[in-house]
Amino acid sequence: MDAIRAGVTLEAVTKPGSVEKRRHLFKSSEWDLEEPAAFTRIARSPIELALITGVVIRLFRAVVLTHGQATSTFLGASLVLGTLFLLGMATLHLGRFPVREWPWRAPLFAVFETVGEMTVSLVLIALHREPWGTARAEFMDWQAMATNVVFWRVLGVSVWALLLGVTVSFIRGRVLKETGREVEPKTHPDGQPFIERRKRDEL
Repeated sequence: MDAIRAGVTLEAVTKPGSVEKRRHLFKSSEWDLEEPAAFTRIARSPIELALITGVVIRLFRAVVLTHGQATSTFLGASLVLGTLFLLGMATLHLGRFPVREWPWRAPLFAVFETVGEMTVSLVLIALHREPWGTARAEFMDWQAMATNVVFWRVLGVSVWALLLGVTVSFIRGRVLKETGREVEPKTHPDGQPFIERRKRDEL
């Protein structure tokens, strides 16, 4: 009985159809996740995604500075978290386009992110909830705050895009050199150019 079972198992393994079936089960192209159309549209828009980022960051800043603990550790952790969120959202946008477009997309994203932040800032100032040092900001402080924010946002996102672009180009160059394949992302009609999807009929 054991010999019969062993023979059936060996036959199933050696059959070409069995191998093809296992390949079919693990085709990577079938594991691709389809993004909602609305999310794709927002992620590709430097205006919508940047405005959302600015609103979230300004509200987060107001909560941290008015309701958080005034310790260096807490403020430092909050700054790191806010920076990671900003750069992560910028990466989400930039990653959908070729690297050659990043030099103008990065500062554009930062400018609209500032617009989102400072719009929320105006609302907070009107409600007397906008922190400015140890006091509350007034409308006369808004211009100086906006200048400071746009400077640091453009600088930070642009430097991040530069470092990220150099890293991506280096990795693509190594892959191109080792495999001889073209790895430059192409624009797809579905709005997801960063990862070149494999065709369904491969393998």
